[in-house]
Amino acid sequence: MDRAYSSINSILEQAAHIVRRKKTAARTLEPTESYKREQTEELITFANSNNLWISLPELNVGFLSKGGENEVYTGDKDNIAVKLNNFEYAGDDLENFFIRIAAHNKFFGNVSYQMIGFSYNSLQEFCAVLIQPYILAEREATEDEIATYMQALDFEMDYYDEYHNEDYEVFDAVPNNVLYGIDGDLYFIDTQIRLRR
Repeated sequence: MDRAYSSINSILEQAAHIVRRKKTAARTLEPTESYKREQTEELITFANSNNLWISLPELNVGFLSKGGENEVYTGDKDNIAVKLNNFEYAGDDLENFFIRIAAHNKFFGNVSYQMIGFSYNSLQEFCAVLIQPYILAEREATEDEIATYMQALDFEMDYYDEYHNEDYEVFDAVPNNVLYGIDGDLYFIDTQIRLRR
């Protein structure tokens, strides 16, 4: 992917910095609900200034599926999944999205995300464009396999699909979001992560 070698060293880190900076500036002046709108405006400005708009036809990918926050696409080459994430699960503060992606990459590095730019999805919602490896799966992981994996990462189980450690909560760790690869490894492709309060 050409975006992997962009002159922008790390789009994810720069976008996260913009979001945090906007939140800090707005914190004393505005209610929390306005963070997301203003953070989105800042990211659109960032995308415009750095030519970070992604055109799906240029990526030569086809539609695969749609969930609550992602439209997922894949192509015949590159073995990647492209996700247009509409920030739905970030709540009123886009910083939550960046915390989640950084934590995902820390704990589930075998299927890490890379942010390559921004786009609009089929509903014309502003989205981050993420890529991650496309996993060749033998099957969905079992609840027991997920629990064993999470315990090996020093997470404690709260419910069958929710875990926590000292700093993070991982939830929606259900079989259809965790794949058992043809190589015998588990791949957490779409869990939710947040800081513990």
